[in-house]
Amino acid sequence: MALPGTPGQRISDLCNGRHIPQKELAKKIGISPSQLSRIVSGETKTVSSDILIGIAKEFRVSTDYILGLSTVSVQKSYDISELGLSEGAVRGLVTGMIDVEILNHLLEHKNFPRLISLIQIYFQDTAARGVMARNKVIEMATASLADLMKDRPEYRAEARQDIQFMNAQKLGEHEAEIEKIKNVFMSILRDIKGNIDSGEPPEEPVTAAMFQNIQNAAQEQKQELHTIDDVTALVAEQLEKVMPLDEETSEQFQQLMKKMIKQMGK
Repeated sequence: MALPGTPGQRISDLCNGRHIPQKELAKKIGISPSQLSRIVSGETKTVSSDILIGIAKEFRVSTDYILGLSTVSVQKSYDISELGLSEGAVRGLVTGMIDVEILNHLLEHKNFPRLISLIQIYFQDTAARGVMARNKVIEMATASLADLMKDRPEYRAEARQDIQFMNAQKLGEHEAEIEKIKNVFMSILRDIKGNIDSGEPPEEPVTAAMFQNIQNAAQEQKQELHTIDDVTALVAEQLEKVMPLDEETSEQFQQLMKKMIKQMGK
């Protein structure tokens, strides 16, 4: 889907939105302020690829967005290390084992960050320590009531009832966290199902054609993708179709990908 307006207007909007003066942007990408001004005003009809790429890198947006060819403003590709995905996650995505549409719905949901935060608290035992401390306080209180029952038999019935009530307030080490995680997750699932049933798609995929090409190629070679080498070779092969790479550059690219994936696995 194309965007209305000109590349110059989008560059101007990016400068205003990021509070970067055009003079400063011109300096960063290595051109004169007057040259950038002519691009922004539309006086310069054709923008060189070097300038276009420089602006895109500076604002961390896609060149397609600046040209108006895509409504997606974010970069079409990121270093795998920036995404922080494990080798297994990457393999699942490129081979199509993971339903990307459902994953997009999940990641885009407004409560997904809260779900991740709750899971992180669960893994770090942050809340569990508070629950255990709470249970200790209850145990101290029930112990005091037990002593009262011994010293003042006339209060035995009331004290026993209070002890039963207080013991019922105890929680398992992770009981409260798991219940919260379950409630938030089920709420997200219900919303996603509603969106899918109503035909509402997730946002436009940011990796579009290239990612689809990788997926298609991965499906054809599904039985052969067993190692990091297999995955990086596949991605490099697809990249060569849209960007000229000599043998040395392709090898360096694959080595870089493997290094990043291995670092994420540590």
